[in-house]
Amino acid sequence: MTAGSRRTTIVVLSICLLVSLCFNLFAAGAFVATRWLYHPLAAAMLAYPPSLRQDVRQRLAAEREKVRTAIIDLHDSRQRMFAAMRAEPLDKEGLQRAMADVRVKTTELQALLQSALAASVEQAPASERQKIQSPGLGLLKGF
Repeated sequence: MTAGSRRTTIVVLSICLLVSLCFNLFAAGAFVATRWLYHPLAAAMLAYPPSLRQDVRQRLAAEREKVRTAIIDLHDSRQRMFAAMRAEPLDKEGLQRAMADVRVKTTELQALLQSALAASVEQAPASERQKIQSPGLGLLKGF
């Protein structure tokens, strides 16, 4: 192998490694973004300043069992609703009851989360409350 072909091989390998590194960084960033950054609750909390988000997290951690139970109840309710959707023959009234139960469980979980948020907002100084931003119409993307 000549010095020129060795140099060419090194350059080609270096470019391949650089392209591979860029792709891996892109893939890792995309994974992190879809896994954590775009979680609905995380996205909703971005409207609040970091100090307020931290206080809400602490309050929810203190009520961990309540929050966990509410999430499990909502999950179970949704599973019953989807089972009612798949049932043969379709029981329209049963499906309506299951959907109503999902609404109730969703409202219960939302009330629990909003209670922690309200308590944090009450304790926050006015300067921090001024940093709260309206989340906009992000939910309408794609409609």
